Amino acid sequence: MKSYLKPIVLFALIVYGTQYILIAYLPNLVFAIAKYRSGQDLNTVIVAPKTDAKLRRVVLPNPDFVYDACFYDVSKNDLLITGEFPDTTLQYCSLAFYGDNVQPYYVMNNLQGFKRKYSVRLSSVNRVNGCIRVPSKQGAVLMRVLVTDSVQYAKAKRLQGLFKATLLSQD
Repeated sequence: MKSYLKPIVLFALIVYGTQYILIAYLPNLVFAIAKYRSGQDLNTVIVAPKTDAKLRRVVLPNPDFVYDACFYDVSKNDLLITGEFPDTTLQYCSLAFYGDNVQPYYVMNNLQGFKRKYSVRLSSVNRVNGCIRVPSKQGAVLMRVLVTDSVQYAKAKRLQGLFKATLLSQD
């Protein structure tokens, strides 16, 4: 019986170690690859074209949505995300905030009673009241706008133009 104990313990340690490495480091690797593939500087809004089968910058893109993204770095300065939600009777829009581990930490949309014009300050140190303290100094903001026809697509393009990311000077 003792001859089996050592291989079983070794196997369990290998499985546990592999699982830990995948859980701890794989999300950071996914974020780093996505940031690199964006081809844009940090704190810059990336306006994606209409989603189709060729669009692979968005993981598993939904063809009913138009996407904007911003990979951010708030290690030195806060970042102000501004824009406008569409009228709730016309289409759905959401902002999702992700840390560098690809986990969402804050989501807002136009159906939850937020003001039509939004202004969200991201900070790594809570410099002012009302800002969102980010869980990691780098992350991503993803804006999605539901588009079901050409009229909504035109409105989504206008909203894409209003989605801005501005670095703020330190207070």
